Amino acid sequence: MDLSRTREIFERPGPFATVYLEAVQAGENSAKQVELRWRDLQKQLQQRGADDKTIAALDEELGDDRAGSLTEVGRVLVASADGVLFDDEVEAVGAAGDVAIWSPLPELGRYYRSQSSSVRTLLAIVDQTGGDLYELVAAYETGARELDEQHISGSAVENVHKAREGGNAHKQRQRRHEKATYQNAEEVVAGLRSAASSFRPQVLALAGEVQGRQAVRSKLPTELAEITEELDAGSRAAGASETALEDELLRVAGTVATGEEGRVREQLLEGKAHANAVEGLEPVLEAARTGAVDTLVLVDGQEIPGELYVGSSPEQISTDPKNLAQLSDTEPVARPSEQVLLRAVGALGGSVSVLGGGTSLQDGVGALLRFPTGS
Repeated sequence: MDLSRTREIFERPGPFATVYLEAVQAGENSAKQVELRWRDLQKQLQQRGADDKTIAALDEELGDDRAGSLTEVGRVLVASADGVLFDDEVEAVGAAGDVAIWSPLPELGRYYRSQSSSVRTLLAIVDQTGGDLYELVAAYETGARELDEQHISGSAVENVHKAREGGNAHKQRQRRHEKATYQNAEEVVAGLRSAASSFRPQVLALAGEVQGRQAVRSKLPTELAEITEELDAGSRAAGASETALEDELLRVAGTVATGEEGRVREQLLEGKAHANAVEGLEPVLEAARTGAVDTLVLVDGQEIPGELYVGSSPEQISTDPKNLAQLSDTEPVARPSEQVLLRAVGALGGSVSVLGGGTSLQDGVGALLRFPTGS
């Protein structure tokens, strides 16, 4: 999973409050219940030394009736004296309970583990007149969650439906309607390129009318064409059923997630033989310290053991605080190894991949490297 969404947070100086709210069933008083749960977490943060500005920023989101309700998914927030820096839903933590952490770094390991099987999906439902674009987080087990949407109506005014006249008039009108279809497709593709530049999808799911799909596909740049999967379901028509579309979408997401895990396993195995991957806490620590980690590899259900000391910047990490004393502007602090490594990797634009339970990795951690480290 791409860590770019939190890169800016990882680069900031702390301290931070990281708050997890567990999922609950919606009810008449669910907003009030969230507020009461937040009050308990607020007391915990205050007892641990959180400053007033950080507390106030979180209170803006979670106090009174502003919090809303939580249902199948929970919520994670990261805040500092500068305000709320991150706010998202978080799946698969329904039994973990509410948590509030006051720390020199954002502690998002639980969030990223919950997202490990999710696939960033750009869905385009198109016809010959335009398209509806959706940015989704999709997982075969938990469904699809919409993050953003846009609707594109092509500017070509020519009627794109088949002409019925005969002879030359028919051919001329057919050429005009085909030209209009492809012009509209170019505008849809422009929207897709814009969305992809910031969203960075793992798959582009192309659904809708066959002629519209063909026109859009013919205009896609290589980087999008290579991740495109066409869906037979889906339509822009009013009243169109969404069930078949969601089924196909989740099937594609499951296939992509499985393929991604297989790719990481293969790269890890081959990389260790050619100094392009490492395994175990000490080699991964050294690689993270030098900025060599491209993908941090974890194991589902197995946290990295122990703690590491962290200084004022992400690369200042060690098993011994004395090694950081001369380098850091702040007193080195011990934090869970997984959180420290995530910060170091995320600050340099890396990613994290979680392999299925039963995977055997020394210390439960490995890394795919940008360059060899000699470990």
